[in-house]
Amino acid sequence: MTTPILKCPSCDLPLQLSANSWLCEHGHQFDRAKRGYTNLLLAQHRRSRSPGDDKAMVQCRTAFLERGRYQPLIDALLEELPVGDASWADIGCGEGWYTAQIAQRMGAFSGVGVDISKFAIDAAARRDKQITWLVASGARLPLFDNSLQYALVMFTYLFIDDLARVLKPGGEVWVVGTGERHLMPLREALYEEVRMNEFDAGKFFDERFERISHSTLECEWVPESEQELRDLLTMTPHHWRARPEAKAGIGKLVGQPMNGDFVIERWRRRDKDSQINKVDGVGHD
Repeated sequence: MTTPILKCPSCDLPLQLSANSWLCEHGHQFDRAKRGYTNLLLAQHRRSRSPGDDKAMVQCRTAFLERGRYQPLIDALLEELPVGDASWADIGCGEGWYTAQIAQRMGAFSGVGVDISKFAIDAAARRDKQITWLVASGARLPLFDNSLQYALVMFTYLFIDDLARVLKPGGEVWVVGTGERHLMPLREALYEEVRMNEFDAGKFFDERFERISHSTLECEWVPESEQELRDLLTMTPHHWRARPEAKAGIGKLVGQPMNGDFVIERWRRRDKDSQINKVDGVGHD
């Protein structure tokens, strides 16, 4: 499997790697950073000067994930993902902890890791030099139409239009979100009333896709230090939502069971004929 062909974010022409730069026929040039990733996020497509996770958040997520608490989740995915010779992308890949393990099964040369945070991609690029790491938006993927067989979207927003564009007909999106009891001890410590919400990818997908599987996974571990809990908190939305005084007291959870509750869904890209039938009311899930 060859390296994925990238699309110039300025003019949509193919990018070719020359020395240490990606170039298109119109002369647009994008240099690879020393770490090996490429920034293809144009200034006009950024909502802030430094979008996505900041350096501190990336460091906390890296520290927590490398403790292996979420290893049961990635192990479950690896059991089902195909082996090698398939074009794939991890969209919203963060610091690449999941991506690097996926690459060991599906092939690094055929894989792309995409995140809007340059701090996340910088950290990810340390993990596997063969993966194509890109700073880019999931809403404007620098990939050509019908170029992917698999896309993984874990704990991040689903940009359905671009997923439908870059996936081949019959291609799959693997989506991971959180169940209603995810991190329940932490949430109970942070809030007086805990909202019981479960991720539902069906709220995002439309007639261009069909769901082919839905499963859940639970795991449990015991936090060993307050630093572990603070790393965990910093990588979740609760870091922003919870009151400071509530966050200050999470050290009491050291030595107490903590839980993960995950939702895993697979969605298939329909071909055009099946989309038409679905709209007409004669399609079947």
